[in-house]
Amino acid sequence: MMTVTDKDLYRRYRCDTSRYLVYDLWLPMLLFGGMGAITWAIRGTDGWGGIDGVLVPGLTWGLFWYYLCRQKGIDARGVALWLGLGLALGGELGYGQYVSWIQGKFYVGEDMFPVSPWVGYGWFMICGIGWGAPGGIVLGWALGTAASARQWIARSLLMVALLAITFNLPLPLLGEGVVSSLGALLARYCPGLLFPNAELGLYAGELDRHSARTVYTNTQNFAALLWWGAAMIVAARQNDKTTLLCGAVIGGGFGFGFAMSAAWCHGYGYAPAWIDWWKMWELHAGFNLGALYALILFWATRRVDASHISSGNATAPAAVEPAPIPESWKTLFLAFSGFALVFAAGVEYFFWTGLFLALFYVVSMSVILFFKPEYAVELRKRICLAYSAFLLVFMLLHGVTSRLGVVLELYAPTAVDQYAWPVQRIILFAPAATVVFFVALKTMVRHYSAPADNITPSSRLPERMIDLCAFIGLVGAATIWPDKVGVVYMLFLCIALFALSRINARFQRWETARVRGLVDQEP
Repeated sequence: MMTVTDKDLYRRYRCDTSRYLVYDLWLPMLLFGGMGAITWAIRGTDGWGGIDGVLVPGLTWGLFWYYLCRQKGIDARGVALWLGLGLALGGELGYGQYVSWIQGKFYVGEDMFPVSPWVGYGWFMICGIGWGAPGGIVLGWALGTAASARQWIARSLLMVALLAITFNLPLPLLGEGVVSSLGALLARYCPGLLFPNAELGLYAGELDRHSARTVYTNTQNFAALLWWGAAMIVAARQNDKTTLLCGAVIGGGFGFGFAMSAAWCHGYGYAPAWIDWWKMWELHAGFNLGALYALILFWATRRVDASHISSGNATAPAAVEPAPIPESWKTLFLAFSGFALVFAAGVEYFFWTGLFLALFYVVSMSVILFFKPEYAVELRKRICLAYSAFLLVFMLLHGVTSRLGVVLELYAPTAVDQYAWPVQRIILFAPAATVVFFVALKTMVRHYSAPADNITPSSRLPERMIDLCAFIGLVGAATIWPDKVGVVYMLFLCIALFALSRINARFQRWETARVRGLVDQEP
């Protein structure tokens, strides 16, 4: 939930109505889109897996969401982490075989059968909804007003179902994974429902590698689509208009954008020495999704404006929970929810690192119960924001070392893939990761010791956001080196920095006006 915490900044934002669409919508869309393009392409590079890779664009958007709100006097610290973690859950869905489908080719073993390209585009859209829907739903929960315990129980069950779909967790009765079991049943009794060319009998008996992949991928993506529908129905039953809107825009919007971006794959065969068409697809998809998040940010800011007058005071009393939940229970719920989602990002590819990251979060959050529990609401926001920045930088360092060692000629490309850790890679990663961890730990301690009513961010926050853009640009350059498509990375970085510089110039004008006003008041 976003609210006004700095009335002076908020008043200056509300008074500056000149070209507000440019500064509050179009420039943020360029910023989110430009950084989203780079981070989504980073996500798809060796060094990152599925869920852990999507943390990179998700947390980047979350931090910029916080920054743009904070400079207007609006508190959105609780949004950044959940935006990133929610979006990351879609990163486990597959779609690789759909590339050949949109080209009219359907492979089975050594044979190739024709298939309508629209079948491929349809499945790309379903997969895109599955990638974007969790992010939209969780963002809606984070932005919404206070919910009852019954509502959070329903939401928790939804997340358990999503984790079961994502990781193919076993069903209690069948003892097999939910996706595997459902896929086997569909292939046996009604293959034509989800699987192309079923009339040819391709899914009877023992499946070859291509057919087995089609059965599993289509079943998982369709299950994710059903989950999205169920989450939207729950939101409608709870009269949760915020989640309905976020789920529709981020989920449905990215479904269309994902399929549209896939059209770049028709470029294979044209200038292959110059253009990596798969990367062009990823860059385009990241730009699309970033623009959607900026659109939701614009709506969320307008909603704050509708509930506050220009002085920053609320127009109506804050909503009261139907059945108030103790703050200690809220803290524990957020602590273990975050633990589950962070651990899910690492459980498949780097178990112990993922466990360490999850424990760091849950301990940092749980300490609230024993240290200043009366300030739980404020401390939870501080911890979430600090951990978001730490997790983003950590994941960038964790993945980039895979390719960086190759660029520095410390080892050959054959000696490392995204899951291999030769000693040279450990030497690259360990010192930087240690520094980042202790900086984050120091930040957590400082947040606990600072006065509870002191929420003034560093005066160097604009510089820090520029530093973040530059660091992400360097990571992107290292991951793509020496491919020529790196020029396009630079183009998107320039777009993002252009938008950020214009936005910062507006913020600086407000600060200059504030300082001059103080000077004018001096005797």
